Amino acid sequence: MAAAQRKFDALLAAEQVADPSFRAEWQRLAPAREFAAALLRYRAEYKLSQRALAKKLGVSQPRVVKLESGDHNPEVDSIINAVRRLGIEFVLDVAPASRKPALVTARAQKHGAIAHDDVSVVAASSM
Repeated sequence: MAAAQRKFDALLAAEQVADPSFRAEWQRLAPAREFAAALLRYRAEYKLSQRALAKKLGVSQPRVVKLESGDHNPEVDSIINAVRRLGIEFVLDVAPASRKPALVTARAQKHGAIAHDDVSVVAASSM
């Protein structure tokens, strides 16, 4: 698995250098991917189907599909709803790129930091 991850990371880095529009979209959707991963980890830990998670969240199963896809940044209300209903923690920190984020832990920064051209975005969860 580690070798596959390194290969993916290398491919991703090369694609970001080669295609600025891909890089911009990858950066823009970083919070969506982290939120999706948090929901997927929650579902796996509690052995829930998408339908069961939807019921816990008070949303439709297609909405869970969209949130878990990582293709759309979630609305703040969706994040608040998930935190409230699932008891998880989710943080989104946006700071100027010239400054290291000061409001999140080093662990969150290491795990979820995405550097944009002019800002740093850290998205992390407790799951």
